[in-house]
Parts: sequence; C-alpha cells; structure tokens
Amino acid sequence: MGETGDVFDERFNFRLEIPGPDEDLVDLPDESRAASRNRSRGRRTIDGERLPASLTLTGIPVLRHPTLVFAFEGWNDAGEAASTAARLIVSQRDGDRFGWVDAEEYFVFTETRPVVKPARKGRRRQIIWPTVDFFTCVDPSDAPEARDLIVVLGTEPDLRWRQFADIVLDVARRIGVELVVGLGSLNTDIPHTVPPHVSKSATNPERHPLLRPHKFVASKYRGPTGIVGVLTSRFAERKYPVLSIWGHAPHYISASPNPVVASRMLRELVRMVEVSLDLQTIDDAATRFGDQVREAVSRDPEAMEYVRDLERQYREGQDDDDDDDDGPAVAGEELPSGAAMVDALEEFLRRRHRPPSGSGASST
Repeated sequence: MGETGDVFDERFNFRLEIPGPDEDLVDLPDESRAASRNRSRGRRTIDGERLPASLTLTGIPVLRHPTLVFAFEGWNDAGEAASTAARLIVSQRDGDRFGWVDAEEYFVFTETRPVVKPARKGRRRQIIWPTVDFFTCVDPSDAPEARDLIVVLGTEPDLRWRQFADIVLDVARRIGVELVVGLGSLNTDIPHTVPPHVSKSATNPERHPLLRPHKFVASKYRGPTGIVGVLTSRFAERKYPVLSIWGHAPHYISASPNPVVASRMLRELVRMVEVSLDLQTIDDAATRFGDQVREAVSRDPEAMEYVRDLERQYREGQDDDDDDDDGPAVAGEELPSGAAMVDALEEFLRRRHRPPSGSGASST
C-alpha cells in the first residue's frame, strides 16, 4: 500500500484513495524504530510498569470509554476488507501511533517479506518491515458518551501467537479497555449482486451495555483459525466483552481492496458501537467498485451464468433461513471451504464446456 493509502487494481481499473496517517507514524524508518525501541527497553518500565521485551510504547493514552478494534492483513482479510475498514478509522480520526511490536520476534521474512520503498528527493530508499501498530483514534466530540478507539493494525504474525496475544492484552489492560471489537473478512459463495453480508457474534455481551440488547447466535464453527480468532478467544477468557464483525466477500472477485464489504462492515461498527465516522469516501469508492465489477461480469457470458447460479442458491438459502436483524454469527454458519468453492466453480465450468450429446465430438 502506498504512502497515501492508494490501491490500484488493473483488472477493474479501480483506485481507492484513503488518506493514510502521517508518514512518520506509519512508515517510521527502521533505524528510528530501533532507537525508540532501545530507549523504551533501557527504561524497562512505563508509568511504573515493566514492558514486554518486544513491545515499544511511547506512553499510555488517557481515553474516554476506550474501545479496542483490531484487524490484520492476511488470512483473516479477504478482499482486504477488514484492514481497509481499520485503516479508514485511523485516517478519519487522525490516528496517533503510540506503540508497535518488534518484527524480528513475530515474522518469518521469507514468508512475510519486507517491501522496498522507492527513494524520494534527498532521501535514500527504505525497507518497510512488516509490523503491527497501535493507534489512538480520539473522538473529536466533547459529548459525555464520546468513545475513543484504540486500533491495532498490521500484518498477521507468523510466529508466537500466544506471546503476541499477551502483548495486546497487556496494552488493553494498561489503557483500561472496556469493549473489544475484532474485524475480519472471508471469501464465501455470495454473489456480488446482493447486499453484502456481515456476520456478528459476541462473547460476554452481558458485560457491556451496547451489546446486551442484541441477540447473537452461538458459534458452531470447527476448523482452522487466524490471529483474529486467537485474540477474540484470549480476550473472552479474560472476561472482556468482545464483538466480532466479519464481512463476506464474493470469492470470485480477486480485486482488492473490496470497499463494498469494508463499507458495510464499518456501518455495522458504527451501529453496534455507537461511534461516529464519515463514510462518504468509502461509499463513493464502493459505488465505483460495484460499477466496475458489474461491467466486467457483463462482458463474460460464463461469469454471468455462474453469478446467476449463485443468486439462485442464495435465494434458496434465504428461504430456508429465519434470520434476525443481527444476522447469524460468522462461526455459526455452515460456510463452504475454499476448496469446496473452487470445486463448485470448476464443476460449473466443466458443465459449460461439455459438448452436447450427439454432437459428434470425439476424444483424442
């Protein structure tokens, strides 16, 4: 992602422009990062408490009704919808980076590679290392119900997930977090022609007044999970109220980011957590993205037929479901695996290319 948050996908000729936070906060040069980390380690404490060795904090922010929101690029981020939503929060609220983790401890650089940033006038080329950053995103309102956010944003770590979760928990404890929100997105066989689906689930909802009025479906999911699932579980074990918001991205759309799904996720966050965000920028991007997708599909008869097949399955599924306003929990749904969706697509294409009976076609 570029320094201004621009993302370009040639397939759909689509550009999403979300102004990123100040460059010094997001793309801190590695040598400055190391110097800041050494200063914190030299003190070994902040506000009288010992810091975890791989964590750097510039201070402990004092916030109103602090709510922690986390999203990670990678396995939990289909269509980059979750990370795009988190990035927009940081941008909208002029996020101030107050902490980060040591990349050496949590990433395998042959798997999650650093990126070279081209040199600008008067400066050398930079290597941008994968990291996870902590931002304070303060509500500009002076209202007593104003809710300040802490956004944890970065790449899903490769290593030491339990140790990493302990660090996030430690930061939340120091700040006095009252509510935790995990953002994720996954590929499903939902057609792009229907309103984007967002699933919500909660753990310990009785411990927060914003979650108590809502009904949530219990999770029945069994299978692999990512760092979003691990953090959700660890916070739940510590009795934090945890809300999970998952966007469902059409699996056949490879363009990223998908602002249609990201916009819907943000609307659910605004509705459930009662925070204020200006969504006009991402709504405009979602409209352009939807137009590009419809145009691309309309030029491909096979894609059009495949989408119609998904629409039929979707309608049949809607007839079978008696969904409430909050929707089913993401982990409670019987979601098809990625392999199953690929098999379905390949079977559809085989049917399309199968010669009609009696056509005289012969195998060679």
